[in-house]
Amino acid sequence: MDLSEFEDDGSLTLRGRLEESSVPELLKSVLSSGESGALTFTSGEIVKSIFMHKGRVTYARSNNPDERLGECLLLRGKITARQYLEASKLIRPGRRLGVILIELEALEAEERLPSLEQHVRDILLDVFTWNHGEYELVMNQPGLDDVATLNLPWETLILEGMRRTRSWSRVYRGIGDIAVAPVRTDNPEVLQKLDLSDEEQDILSQVNGRATIEQICQASYLPHFEVCRLIWAFQVLGLLRRGQANEAAAQAEDQRERESELDLEDVVERINQTLSRVYSFLRGRMGEDVDRELDAALALTKARYEALFYDIDLRQYGRADYDQMLANVADLPAPERRALMVAGLKDLLGTVQAGVRAERGPEEEAVVSGIIKDGLRRIGAA
Repeated sequence: MDLSEFEDDGSLTLRGRLEESSVPELLKSVLSSGESGALTFTSGEIVKSIFMHKGRVTYARSNNPDERLGECLLLRGKITARQYLEASKLIRPGRRLGVILIELEALEAEERLPSLEQHVRDILLDVFTWNHGEYELVMNQPGLDDVATLNLPWETLILEGMRRTRSWSRVYRGIGDIAVAPVRTDNPEVLQKLDLSDEEQDILSQVNGRATIEQICQASYLPHFEVCRLIWAFQVLGLLRRGQANEAAAQAEDQRERESELDLEDVVERINQTLSRVYSFLRGRMGEDVDRELDAALALTKARYEALFYDIDLRQYGRADYDQMLANVADLPAPERRALMVAGLKDLLGTVQAGVRAERGPEEEAVVSGIIKDGLRRIGAA
């Protein structure tokens, strides 16, 4: 923060630049401490203000004409263009658009508060995409308790906002280094407030104090940017903490020991068991057509791992012949052979899942995804 001062009314004002901080970290600090006041962001000609009451967002305001309540309702299909134009003509000091729309029967009375909440959330969440600009935080004493607030905890708002981040430089600065292993913290209260997707829960479950961020990226089907962004979000929310450099070295050594203990044949067998479970499920749904489905997935994977899958088929209950694959890559050094076989088989699992999604739809893909995730958890970070 560049400047802090007390105003004449006793309020404390803090000012700074977003380049030196970040929107999610700033909001987390203010909201989690239960502050009341206004946080204003300025970038070029755009000015947005977030009003808070005891750590809850109560209102937001933007000078961007496209972010006014009427435009937001029109964009979401809640009102028609004619209703918006007629209501706009009736706006006067003390006559707000929401009330006018209700009087014109363009908006139901019970829709007013949810519409205001969505409007405030849209203004707030857009700020998470800002990497440059200035902020000013004016903290003052809380007023009345009966103020309207968003029906979301600050943890949910911050996670939803960070999902919109598109800046790799900001994400990388947030996580520190992909060679460091993040560490879980004991914070069940925050976790209970979050609505995590299956993929997000899977990323969190892979944080064990040993796996580096890079290894977690490699074990996930999500893009590496998305994994890193999510790890940063978990750090901001207090679910994870950064590992230290000496921790990373110890974790890397531990990882090498684990890999040596779990030999290649065991890893391949576990992946084959996962493929067999997928095969059995699809056979129950498709009958003999399951062979065609898996042949198509294998053909796509062969295009990327031609040598590994030479003379391989999946007709034996979805299993890939370990001995044949080993013979196909026998000329490689042991570490490279292991890495290639594991990567190729994991790629095959992902291709099978993608094929099910395209051919069979999201419900059957969800079952296959669950089988694959369970199988990969059993393998760990191998």
